[in-house]
Amino acid sequence: MNIQDMTPDEEKTHFEFPCLFPIKVMGEKGHDIQALVEKTLAQHVKDPKSIEIRTRDSEGGKYISITATFMADSKAQLNAIYEILSKHEHVKMCL
Repeated sequence: MNIQDMTPDEEKTHFEFPCLFPIKVMGEKGHDIQALVEKTLAQHVKDPKSIEIRTRDSEGGKYISITATFMADSKAQLNAIYEILSKHEHVKMCL
């Protein structure tokens, strides 16, 4: 993609879209954070079946981290996903 073809949002990123993108969400265990991640990505990713999900519990078992890798299409798409996930009351961090 040439710089002339990019939208202003795409110009401000170091990613070249489409690209494989991992997002990591950490939250309180027991609040089905994984379902939140899966639902959010299903609404924003063209091929939800291609999303790869990995989970890991914290050492003390109080928190869970979910890493979801998917094909990202644009910075606007990533911004929308981050906004939804980071606003959830049980999400502690979204990277």
